[in-house]
Amino acid sequence: MPYPAKVSRQFHQKKLILCIDDHRQGLYARRLILQNAGYDVITASSGRIGLRLLEQHPVKLVILDYRMPEMNGDAVAREIRRTHPNVPIVMLSGQLDIPKRAASAVDAFVTKGQPPAVLLEHLTTLACERTREAPSQ
Repeated sequence: MPYPAKVSRQFHQKKLILCIDDHRQGLYARRLILQNAGYDVITASSGRIGLRLLEQHPVKLVILDYRMPEMNGDAVAREIRRTHPNVPIVMLSGQLDIPKRAASAVDAFVTKGQPPAVLLEHLTTLACERTREAPSQ
């Protein structure tokens, strides 16, 4: 049974990242790393919860596990692309050989064994790319 999502207290003030993973310890560790890097973070223990949170909050980036029960990362990424095409997605996985179809639905891929700096570098790059692409108002 998925556990409830956690929202940091001041999530409206910084870039909000949504982390979706069915592994509780991984979510906890990632949330700490991202918060220490200056991001606000909400977490979801399943793809369905993550998609619901994406509709409810101004998420700027999504970090998504590939291997999850019910709805895997490929299915979640494709739904995010359909409903929020401009939200960057970083896929995480412990397996190196994810299908090309899954990799094509995301902006970056990071293996879970890599140091946190690799994930943070991808997030910075994606945030900068999206800022440059945003139409001026």
